[in-house]
Amino acid sequence: MGMCKPSGGKFDMYGPYRSNIPQIWSEKPNIRIDYYDEITGKLPQQRWFGPDGWAIWDRDWDHKNDHNNHKFPHDHYWDYTKPRGKERQEYGPEINMDYC
Repeated sequence: MGMCKPSGGKFDMYGPYRSNIPQIWSEKPNIRIDYYDEITGKLPQQRWFGPDGWAIWDRDWDHKNDHNNHKFPHDHYWDYTKPRGKERQEYGPEINMDYC
């Protein structure tokens, strides 16, 4: 089995629950940010950044689910060919095992 991404390290970030990781670009390429609720310490989201520093993948462990149509955890990929605000696309309920 090969090494999984990120190869540049992992960093923790804390903020309000039900929020997303605020940045889509990182000065440090090939990293993962784990976003924790600042009050409970729960992990609702992780984000991977590619070799150019731009976000490439998200894993949602929990978020608002008004229509009960999400399974957790689930992954999203980033597609920068989409209009602004539509970059993050649903991957589905499966987990991309290349990202850990």
